[in-house]
Amino acid sequence: MRVPAVPLAPLYRPAPGEWAGAVPIALAGWVLLLVVAWIWGRTLPAADLHVGAIPFYGRWDLAPVWRLAAPVAVGAAAVLLLPSLATRWPWRRVLGAAAVTAIGWSLALAAADGSHGFADIGQAYGAHTGLVDDRGGPAAFLRTYVEHQDAVPVHLQAHPPGLVLTLWASARLGLSGAGWETTLAMAGVAAAAVAVLVIARDVVSERFARAAAPFVVLAPAAVWHTNADVIFGGLALAGVAVVVVARRWSSAAAGGAVFGLSLLFSYGLALLAMPIAAVALWRRRPVLLSVAAAAGAVVVTLPLLWGFWWLDGLAATRVQYYAGVGAERPYEYFLLANLAVFAVAVGPATAAGLARLRDPRAWLVVGSGLAVVLLADLSGLSSAETERIWQPFMPLVLLAGGALAASRGGPRGWLALQVAVAVVLQAALRSPW
Repeated sequence: MRVPAVPLAPLYRPAPGEWAGAVPIALAGWVLLLVVAWIWGRTLPAADLHVGAIPFYGRWDLAPVWRLAAPVAVGAAAVLLLPSLATRWPWRRVLGAAAVTAIGWSLALAAADGSHGFADIGQAYGAHTGLVDDRGGPAAFLRTYVEHQDAVPVHLQAHPPGLVLTLWASARLGLSGAGWETTLAMAGVAAAAVAVLVIARDVVSERFARAAAPFVVLAPAAVWHTNADVIFGGLALAGVAVVVVARRWSSAAAGGAVFGLSLLFSYGLALLAMPIAAVALWRRRPVLLSVAAAAGAVVVTLPLLWGFWWLDGLAATRVQYYAGVGAERPYEYFLLANLAVFAVAVGPATAAGLARLRDPRAWLVVGSGLAVVLLADLSGLSSAETERIWQPFMPLVLLAGGALAASRGGPRGWLALQVAVAVVLQAALRSPW
């Protein structure tokens, strides 16, 4: 049976000329933010920044042109097909298409780096699962995790023990290596894309969610999608989505538990409680919010049975961060540079979408995502490397692209611009992620 196309006319019709200046101003601000971050960074001692490719982490180095064939082909095909599929296919198939395209786009970009593009999770986490056995097993590892923070690699200093224990356990089942780690990352990429589209459909409208789907998928942020933070983000956003759509206590508890589980993988994900609270309070559902919070708290507290307390881990992470590179990187500079990197990761189309976004329900979701980013920035615990660290926050903000569905010429021009930014980044920037 043929499914009729869902019209993507804007929920808000502007007066003639109302948006004439908003989008150019937004794009000019997008460019200016990056230029100022680059110029300012060039005036500071390189030894203080520890980034290499100001304001990005890594180094500038052109990749062979032939390696870009895959991302160019996948990106072009997605630009041509995804907007039409998002309007015509049944909703569940749209979610499936978004998930598959997000994975394909991420893998195509990673392949441009060869085998190195898939090595980060193994180097940062997988290579250290032996610490679990060295400490005497999972229970002893949890019990001594905080007190040994100064003796573990940097990524373990900055995160709870969830991923290391997951990789240790999966290795016992015969699942290990770059292939398995990439599978986990791609599961996170797909889960994040589906989760934010489900949130958008529930809070805003199906029409808006369909319009936003291609922009959630084809983001420059995908250049950094083979790192562990996309695993954390997929898990956390799945929990957020379940709580947001919950109408019963059981669903709220399940979503809260999933979100609580994600906190055992990354401390910073706690900020994603903000979208949950914003939607619940707007809908006047304090009871469901309380149930979700209680379920999450139970999961976070559970490792205390084996001696690991989440707040102690967070405190130890702060100590280690400021004992290392965090104390050297200038707070004032990265307050701006972090936002510049984030702006590039979400792309110019997101800036344009924010300028055209008028629906208050859409702003409830996208605005809470922006608020999370600003809080993370002000915290001082995200000095540089935000192209990786803020991956869990990006999908919520990428939803702003849904406001471009009715732009002159349609969304494909904006999507092509997003793809172009991603390909240029992949061609010129070498980073460990």
